[in-house]
Amino acid sequence: MEEEILRLLNQGITHFEEIQRILKVNKKLLLDELDELVEKGIIYHKTKGIFGIIKIGTLDLKASGYGFLLVDGEEQDYFANKDQLEGIFDGDQVSFYPYRSGSKLLNADIIRVVERGHTHIIGTYKKKMRKGKEKAYIVSTDPKFPIKAIVKKTPYPLEENCVVYGKLSYVGTAIETEILEMVGHKDDPGIEISQIALEYGFRTEFPMEVLEQISHTKEEVQPSELVGRRDFRDRLIFTIDGDDSKDFDDAVDIIKNPDGSYELGVYIADVAEYVKENTPLDKEALSRGTSVYLADRVIPMLPHKLSNGICSLNEQVDRLVLACLMTISKEGNLLNYDICEGVIRSKHRMTYKKVNEILKGNLELCQTYSILVEPLQHMEQLSKIIRRKRLKKGGLEFEVKEYKFKLNEDGSPNQILPIEREEGEKLIEDFMLMANETVAYHLNIMNLPCIYRVHEKPEQEKLYQTFGEIQAMGISVDYPKKGIFPKQIQEMLNKIEDSPHKPILNQLLLRSMMKAKYYESCLGHYGLAMQYYCHFTSPIRRYPDLLVHRILKNVLLHPKNLEQEIEHFTNCIPEIAKRNSVSERKAVDCERAVNDMLYAWYMENHIHTQYQGVITSVTSFGLFVTLDNGVEGLVSLENMQGYYTYFENSKSYSNGKYTYKLGQKVDVVVIGANRTTRKIDFMFINDYNLYEE
Repeated sequence: MEEEILRLLNQGITHFEEIQRILKVNKKLLLDELDELVEKGIIYHKTKGIFGIIKIGTLDLKASGYGFLLVDGEEQDYFANKDQLEGIFDGDQVSFYPYRSGSKLLNADIIRVVERGHTHIIGTYKKKMRKGKEKAYIVSTDPKFPIKAIVKKTPYPLEENCVVYGKLSYVGTAIETEILEMVGHKDDPGIEISQIALEYGFRTEFPMEVLEQISHTKEEVQPSELVGRRDFRDRLIFTIDGDDSKDFDDAVDIIKNPDGSYELGVYIADVAEYVKENTPLDKEALSRGTSVYLADRVIPMLPHKLSNGICSLNEQVDRLVLACLMTISKEGNLLNYDICEGVIRSKHRMTYKKVNEILKGNLELCQTYSILVEPLQHMEQLSKIIRRKRLKKGGLEFEVKEYKFKLNEDGSPNQILPIEREEGEKLIEDFMLMANETVAYHLNIMNLPCIYRVHEKPEQEKLYQTFGEIQAMGISVDYPKKGIFPKQIQEMLNKIEDSPHKPILNQLLLRSMMKAKYYESCLGHYGLAMQYYCHFTSPIRRYPDLLVHRILKNVLLHPKNLEQEIEHFTNCIPEIAKRNSVSERKAVDCERAVNDMLYAWYMENHIHTQYQGVITSVTSFGLFVTLDNGVEGLVSLENMQGYYTYFENSKSYSNGKYTYKLGQKVDVVVIGANRTTRKIDFMFINDYNLYEE
């Protein structure tokens, strides 16, 4: 009966009489079962006759004061009204039970805070006199954590208005802090990005014990380290990366065989050779989980001595690698492969820009890099073959515009530039995908542990909803009766290839997908149409890749206590997968927050400027409009003149005279921008002209 009771409570059925009616059981027997579940701490009994299953959720606090509780592994969010949220902050984990309110919304009744989401504070140092004594406090600069924390301890005297970072303590209703470091002054160039990085817990400095450990790391490969490794130093191996890249964790080479097949080598920095398990360096890398890329800087997972030095596949120096050597047919099928340890000496440090120009036939660059022209042409051929094969299998290729910022010396944004993806970028991506798939396939068929990168199938309901939104934009849509599968999604992407609505349609379809995550089981990757997939190719900047290398070395290449090693990795992978999925989301959120801040800062200098944009989202409180430079702003309902009706099904607003709908091109005027709140406000030109009159 316990399972049946929990199933009903999970559905929001909380009244004793209703539970009894559905289960058709004796009243006393049901009460005994419910009392036992309460004693076990599985369910909660608030008032007479009302029970609820206890869940743990993370608070996503909205600007209006209400919030939603997000439960790991559940698509359903739970509404929490502002009356319940006193002393509870964005990111806090709370225990609660859900109850039904209306036909759609599940509400949350909060029991207590389980874990605080904010353990540290970044903010401005302030002083004031109270009862003849000077008191110090920090005013948080995080818009989602707007608190004042009383300073209880500081390592040295501080001036007002400096930006500091501190550790928090929650003492009853008070919040106290011990200051750990001074970040800078509020007017220092680039301080805004530093503040956001610290908001998300990404610190630039490494602990002393980590620096002490790496001080003993050699800056060159030692002869003793080459024993047992394959020597690839005579091969025409080279790196291809962005112009401003500083660390190089992958290199490639290629040979085209007389029968039309290809020998593709993907060589990845052997980071696991230098980052040993359970050392201070390894623990810090796991804590960070990933490198974070923020406009004008990188916060690395590993110290620069490793990430830019001995672990980076720099030009014309010996470097240790894990190699994935693949023979691929002219149809794109994997014929054979080998995974081994090796040593390489990269012959050239190539950039995407140079590779793209060579592939376009730039004479000067073709002469300068004449030895690379044929290999690059073969790489382009192979890349197109394996990409075409992946797309034919159902792989999805979303084209979402990305932008980067050019900053002034004071850290303010000067330009917003689109990020271009041409053949050079695509071929490296295709080769890395192939290597990742091959490694995951090998570990899986060998029945060895692996931390997989999984992307589960999206919910059909979400896909049908997205297709409905696309249809509302005037685009013909086929609704397959047996469900929407990758083939139909790719057909939709092909259909909109020449549509002016292409960017928003790509975004809509992308939003309907599940989020990729790290996991201990091989669940496949829906978006790539791959049954086997892991991350292997970026161990300098992602911990899961480093873990895959460690598994390959300890279990596959140098097995000593095989059963013990398999058991060890099998046991530790689930927790590491969960932690790294969280780290990755934090890094993405941090990068977005920095971009939002820079977009708002850029638009502060364009108040009252008119732009043309596209309506990319329609909500009950207004419409979001995206400009050609990637800037997104809100046209709030309160800034729309007249009485507008919101039509949820068609994602539109109308007041009889004007209609605004998803995908529509509109003229807007910037009426507000604030880098502190990271918000931008627009007004439709028609309303603005009336307002100005």
